[in-house]
Order: sequence, then structure tokens, then C-alpha cells
Amino acid sequence: MDLTIPSEYGYVLFVALASTFVNQWHGIKVGSARRAAKVPYPNAYAPHAEAPTGSEKYVFNCAQRAHANFIEHLPQFYVSLFVSGLGFPKLAAGLGSLYLFGRVLYAIGYANPQKQNGTGRFLGAPFFYPGLLGLWGSAGYVCYKMITGA
Repeated sequence: MDLTIPSEYGYVLFVALASTFVNQWHGIKVGSARRAAKVPYPNAYAPHAEAPTGSEKYVFNCAQRAHANFIEHLPQFYVSLFVSGLGFPKLAAGLGSLYLFGRVLYAIGYANPQKQNGTGRFLGAPFFYPGLLGLWGSAGYVCYKMITGA
């Protein structure tokens, strides 16, 4: 298989660009929660003893953790998106969009003070897991095709 960048690869790049906006949105959400909770820099989190469930410090910790979790998953998202997009650019863009939508819902649910033990994070799981699994599968297939020449 020859490596050529499909003309529709711009969709893939657009989704990658959109992820930077999702990341910035996370940062704004964390900054707002930090101000409300009065957690000074450079503290990454409020101490557990000062953050009972439902408090502003609890919400800050949850928003911070949701952002950190998003950043932790970005490398695998990008690799899968870019590789998958070489063979299936529109599919990759669609799955990537589904993933990003799910990550926004995850953050909204996780920082919900009414949800106990961070269970609000499950709000996004029905979207971002299928998106990510689809990217893994299609990226794996692209790699297989390149290795075997199929």
C-alpha cells in the first residue's frame, strides 16, 4: 500500500483542531471552579478534608480531574485519529467528533456536585468509548493493510 494523504484528510485535521478548543474549554471550566473554590495556585487540587461532596472545592477537584483525564487520553486519541484518517478520513473524523462530544459530556457530568463519587462521568461514556474503540479498530486495520500490502 502506498502512503498517500486522502483529499478528505482535512476533516481529520479539523477534528484534531477541535480537540484544542475542547481542551481550552476544560481549562476555562477549571479556572472558573478554582476561583469559586478559592484554591490558590500552584495547588493542583483542594485537600480532600476541605472538599466534601457537593462543595465548591469538590467541584473544582472534579473539573481538574476531568481535564487531566482528557489530557491523559489525548496521545492515544491523536495517534488513532491520524492513522485511521489515512485510510478512512470521514470515518475517523466522525468517530473523533463522537469522542470529543463524549469527553465534553464526561466533564459536565463529572463536575456535577449532585453526583456522588464522580458517577456523573458516565454521562459521556456511551459516546467517547465507542468513538475511541472505533478509531483503534480502523487505525489497526490501516496498519494491517500497510504491512500486508492488502
